[in-house]
Amino acid sequence: MKLGGVRLVVVTDRRLVPAGAMAGRLAAILDGVARGAALVQVREKDLDGGALYRLVSDVIAVARPRGARVLVNDRLDVALAAGADGVHLPEAGLDVATARAVGGAGLVVGCSRHSPAAAGAAAADGADLVVLGPIWATPSKEGVVAPLGVDALAAARAAVGDRALLCAIGGVDGGAHGAAARAAGADAVAAIRALWLAGDPGAAAAALAG
Repeated sequence: MKLGGVRLVVVTDRRLVPAGAMAGRLAAILDGVARGAALVQVREKDLDGGALYRLVSDVIAVARPRGARVLVNDRLDVALAAGADGVHLPEAGLDVATARAVGGAGLVVGCSRHSPAAAGAAAADGADLVVLGPIWATPSKEGVVAPLGVDALAAARAAVGDRALLCAIGGVDGGAHGAAARAAGADAVAAIRALWLAGDPGAAAAALAG
């Protein structure tokens, strides 16, 4: 498994931190976990290509010395231009095979899925990372997608097997959720608010990574 050892996916949201504070907070988050245990997904859907490229470059400068790989949400072109480690594809985005064909065998390809069956299909298509959710209720999906619950993780684990890293997302707000997700079959958890709004981001990261 290309991403073996990853236990925490740090999903960015620059709107949650004061201007100029993102790099310092990301450093604190990554310093809270073992080297190689975290992966950063730059997810800033409102940014145009140039601004996103600059942000990704800044994130890489913080993450890479700490052993964390960086994926860019949806924008394969920006990921390649900035020298990121990979791309993270939404369920309605580019297909895994096309991303791999363009980016090459070394490209890390992650994807979001909303059912165990879709998670298994993504792994079969060659995804390195499958993020399943929302597992618990989350404000960002309220009224849009119903929580899947931890049983969905067990079903997804059976469908994905050991072909890809399985990550839980959605309402992961502390160590108890992280432990429950892993007990149900997830390799890792992904979080946004629980990290960026934490009083002690390093401690929050450590708790989520278990």
